[in-house]
Amino acid sequence: MSEEEKLPLTKSAYKLLSYLKKRAVGEYVYRVNIKQSELAKELKISRQALSVKLKPLIERGFVRTGRGFIEITEKGLMALGHYSKPAFILVSVEPEMRDEVYREIATKKFGKVNRVAGDVDLIIEVEGSRATEVLDFLSNLKGVTKTRTYFTLQSI
Repeated sequence: MSEEEKLPLTKSAYKLLSYLKKRAVGEYVYRVNIKQSELAKELKISRQALSVKLKPLIERGFVRTGRGFIEITEKGLMALGHYSKPAFILVSVEPEMRDEVYREIATKKFGKVNRVAGDVDLIIEVEGSRATEVLDFLSNLKGVTKTRTYFTLQSI
């Protein structure tokens, strides 16, 4: 890692990266479908000022740009404190509480929730950066007896 890559993001760069993350749509790739001229107008800055702000983010590998889009890379997400690769949370539930627990979990929009047969009752797939939020919720949910969490290192 070069010295430049070790430097923290400037406040301005962090704000821009964070803004793009909020606007992005996607599961594991965060892509904003917008022309840079439109984004500059939304941010109330000139197109040239946006270009100056984007340049270090592009050079450091935090974003990729193309005709009509900006993508936040894995490196950019990590700079924002997000771990975008999926985490799998395996959940065991007391048999007599299953319907109630399933209803409670269904009210939340955590990600993919699969009811399964086997050693566990549910497998919840969430963005890795949301794992703590989901585990906090599950730890306070009556009927949940056990959880195990697995973070994706690499998709093969």
